[in-house]
Amino acid sequence: MRFPEFRGVIPALTTPFRKDLSFDEAGFERLVECVIRDGVNGVLVNGCTGESWSLNAAEREAVFKTAVAASARRVPVVAGCSAITAAETIDKIRQAERAGCDFVMVSPPWYVLPGPTEIGAFYDEVLQAAETPVLLYNIPRRTGVQLPIDLVDRLADNPKVAGVKESSKDWGILSAMIRRTRDRISVFAGYASFFGLAALTEGAVGYMDSATPVFGGISPSFYRATRSGELDTARRLQTRMASMLDKFFGLGTFPASVKASLDLIGRPGGPTRPPIRPLCKEERETLSRAMEAAGLLEAVPGAI
Repeated sequence: MRFPEFRGVIPALTTPFRKDLSFDEAGFERLVECVIRDGVNGVLVNGCTGESWSLNAAEREAVFKTAVAASARRVPVVAGCSAITAAETIDKIRQAERAGCDFVMVSPPWYVLPGPTEIGAFYDEVLQAAETPVLLYNIPRRTGVQLPIDLVDRLADNPKVAGVKESSKDWGILSAMIRRTRDRISVFAGYASFFGLAALTEGAVGYMDSATPVFGGISPSFYRATRSGELDTARRLQTRMASMLDKFFGLGTFPASVKASLDLIGRPGGPTRPPIRPLCKEERETLSRAMEAAGLLEAVPGAI
């Protein structure tokens, strides 16, 4: 494996905003510190969880720099740098590189629905320009296109490719990517509460998900239990995390429910930016009851 240290629990962080919707730098620093104390192995910023679509260039630069400064080299920082064109993607990568990020994450172009050959040419151009290791990102629900397994297999031979985050919610695709590329690159699962246990036992090196900052020490404890073979404990913890999935993805528009959950446990969440609206009072009450039933309001500040 090309980057053996690139593994473990890497949460996709929300981007805290103030009431006036400006970037809350101090809140973001606190959030990074919270998850590092939880025991995570890295942080992922400026992804879809971080409302990257709403950030201008200056704000994106501030997010990258704040994450690097707050992490203080204790864990690696993965910077989301996806865009429709290779040129814009490379511009974002340059921002991440100047800020000192350790890895950059790049999905296929969205909206334009490119074919497999076009997706391959896009990545070839990006990889030629990138100076920081690249994490491939398959999330067809957001991009409208599937990152072909054959292409991931080919790109895994490129020394600049560090890994792949597979978030299709399709076990067959995730399993195939693990089996075909794990000898060269780090394979991370998305949606840990769905596939975490299966993916880790299949050979994934870890997972990247948006719920870990809400679960606190529960998520790293699940990872450690799985890696050490304590499967009964791992199953129990995954079931506990899975009990919240319909609330994270069924209340409001993502990531409004994740941000509201963070607010409820005293971590920096804040409002979402339009067109996404924050949860209404009734939705917040539903979320609070679910978190209380799952034991999260008491459990999150520290590991179990």
